Amino acid sequence: MLNKVLILADSLALPREGADDIPYEVTYPYLLEERLRQQSQIQLPVIIERAMRRRTIEYVLDEWFELVELRRPDVIVIHVGIVDCAPRVFLRRERQFVENLKWAWFRKGILSFIHKHRARIIRIRPRVYVPIERFERLLNEIIEKGRQLQTALVFVNILEPPLEMEKRSPGFQQNVRRYNQAIASKVDGQTARLIDLNSLIAQRGGAEKLTVDGIHLNREGHEMLARELESFVANYFKKDRLPRLVEYAQR
Repeated sequence: MLNKVLILADSLALPREGADDIPYEVTYPYLLEERLRQQSQIQLPVIIERAMRRRTIEYVLDEWFELVELRRPDVIVIHVGIVDCAPRVFLRRERQFVENLKWAWFRKGILSFIHKHRARIIRIRPRVYVPIERFERLLNEIIEKGRQLQTALVFVNILEPPLEMEKRSPGFQQNVRRYNQAIASKVDGQTARLIDLNSLIAQRGGAEKLTVDGIHLNREGHEMLARELESFVANYFKKDRLPRLVEYAQR
């Protein structure tokens, strides 16, 4: 019987080019698979990595049929939230409208004004892509779908940004706390489990030490998260292996 682990994540699971220098081979999905290869007591699971830049919890549900129901994974790692809760000046359609403006001088003028007054604009009109009430409703929907499929859900929570990012985007840290509380409140130890990435990062030196920009993991951060996921996945399949073998032998 084939064991499958599906990773649905935003850009935190992806490599990064340029000065950040995070090649694919040091990202946590790759490291997870490599570490599991060294496990002799489990049947090696297939790691299906489906990370996408700017993914929110809405996209997780939009793609549920294609990525979950058709693949039937045993474990689903859901690592989203930072895109959902980050304070925004523009929502998606508004940003697309500005970026597609015909007159470059006008577009540059708008973006320059926004850059200069971003913090003040956000204080006056705080907005996010996915409001907390909708985020909680969609969490409930995901957990119910996972329960129906008898799939283990593993939520990786949101990393609290450093003070420098809070100054540029007021309310960012408070948003992260609220959304993390929403995630934690849904964890039941059965269908839904939690990897508290935010606490792990804080205990090991904070975002300044384990990220490249306050949000995206550096090499050490990817290694740390890979170890946490390895521990869960290995224990999950070890615990589940004997009943599966007995069931297979009885056929």
